Amino acid sequence: MMNQKAELLCVGNAMVDLFAEIDGEIPASWRLSEPVQHIPSGKLAEILADLPASPLAVSGGAAANAARIAGLLGISTVFAGAVGPSGDPYAAVFEADLIRAGVIPCLIRDTSPTGCCLILKTRGGGQIIAACPGAALSLAAKDVPEDRMREVRAVILDGFLLGRDVLVHRVLDLANQWGTQVALDVGSVSLAASRAGEIARYCRDYPLIVFMNEAEAEAFCRALLKDAAIDGEDAADSRGRRREDVELLKKMTAKDIFPVIVVKRGKRGAVVFAGGHVYSAPVIAIPAAETTGAGDAFCAGFMAGWIRGKPLADCAATGNKTAREVLDNPGAGADRKRLAHLARTLSV
Repeated sequence: MMNQKAELLCVGNAMVDLFAEIDGEIPASWRLSEPVQHIPSGKLAEILADLPASPLAVSGGAAANAARIAGLLGISTVFAGAVGPSGDPYAAVFEADLIRAGVIPCLIRDTSPTGCCLILKTRGGGQIIAACPGAALSLAAKDVPEDRMREVRAVILDGFLLGRDVLVHRVLDLANQWGTQVALDVGSVSLAASRAGEIARYCRDYPLIVFMNEAEAEAFCRALLKDAAIDGEDAADSRGRRREDVELLKKMTAKDIFPVIVVKRGKRGAVVFAGGHVYSAPVIAIPAAETTGAGDAFCAGFMAGWIRGKPLADCAATGNKTAREVLDNPGAGADRKRLAHLARTLSV
């Protein structure tokens, strides 16, 4: 498998998602006070020991989720990341999940435990996420596989790598050197706001496709416009801000083929800004109890269409269809037969 020529390289944090459900409220002794937080490995071990049943463990992290879905869509895909040492059970889970999806693992082994993200759900519908990045943070610029970068048509870069400048610049510079398309999936509202200037600079300096959801796009635009949202603003103010955001994104994408900016809108589909134009891709909304990984699946579907030479509107439509297939499946899981059918439409 290592000698197989690849079309897509995904670079990101190698995490294992741990899904668990508990009765009642989150115990105070776990000291999980935020909806999303980082915890040390010792605290994670304590919580796992207290759970009434072993959690469902699946490979995770935005780039790895995208890699698995792209693999199931028939795109020859490599994932580059860092996991724990040989014998680490979660490293084994992570690698096995990739291989089952047809993904070529390019994994660096670190002495720290494999990164994990615990998703705790209560019977009442509450949710808390506790992440322990562990070995994922050891991925370095030297670990980016240049031979793979040379041969692939596109790279998906996990937005959670933003801030690790040497690593990010290595990916961007190699891609630029070999004419490889880079897709940046921003990944969080806080990153969209705090790294807005950095993302905008990358958009000017490199041929990027940038993926954001609506909240991330709003935070990105607000940061660039130096105009924080006002609490309690009325509907007219909100509409005005949205129009302002649209004009900013159109302006950013007007001068050349790239950047392309894709805004994921969940049940309302997606909007693509490219060449000063706006392309809309609606979707048929369906109820979903589990949406984890849907945005990553959209990114995988969009890039699969792009690699197969589809127009941008068709890429967005494929992204919507792919995201739909992972709803209610923990950890961006999907029905292989349905994705195989979708893969066949890409070759038409």
